[in-house]
Amino acid sequence: MAEVSLTAAFSTVPTAEADEIKRVIVETVQQLAQDDGTFKRAKLVFTESDERCGLTAELDGVKREGVPLQIDIEQLEDAKTSAGARAQLKESLRLYFRRVLGK
Repeated sequence: MAEVSLTAAFSTVPTAEADEIKRVIVETVQQLAQDDGTFKRAKLVFTESDERCGLTAELDGVKREGVPLQIDIEQLEDAKTSAGARAQLKESLRLYFRRVLGK
């Protein structure tokens, strides 16, 4: 299983909901690492401010993408309970991670 570290900052999301969102992000990244086998270690930084979210990643020490991935807070909230929303999140992360790795 991949080692995933997530640093997250929330400004408008309640603590309990923020913990759920962090869990969804970490689990989804671990699934991607297992499915794709393209990285073993992920350092993630997630920020939410006024319901605008951004995520940056360093994968196995590589960070070739300086622009954060913009994620809709509603998509993250839906991904907690909806397989379809989680699949969309997973695909967005997959495409972003390819840019991070320079592929």
